[in-house]
Amino acid sequence: MARATFPLFPTDDGWPYPDTLTAEDVADDTEPDLDALELRADPHAFDDLTPQELEVVILRFGLDGSEPLSIKDLAPKLGCSRAEVRARLGAGIDKLRTRLRGA
Repeated sequence: MARATFPLFPTDDGWPYPDTLTAEDVADDTEPDLDALELRADPHAFDDLTPQELEVVILRFGLDGSEPLSIKDLAPKLGCSRAEVRARLGAGIDKLRTRLRGA
């Protein structure tokens, strides 16, 4: 089934009357298009991170599919202090931000 799109520009069909969409069209458009998001992701975004920074970022945000962990939970798991976890997380996020901005 084709994905429904809302008219965003004056040249789109249905502009300025998005109420012409049916309830079924709206229901189909509620889930994000993960394939499109994946295409926009930088496959090398994590290349600049050290192994420790990478591990902290993955565990903190649950990027491996597991439940995200708090800094409090990460410290004993990694065998370091909360300050060290916070520093690694901050450095990793800074590197990711720089990479994704294209700088």
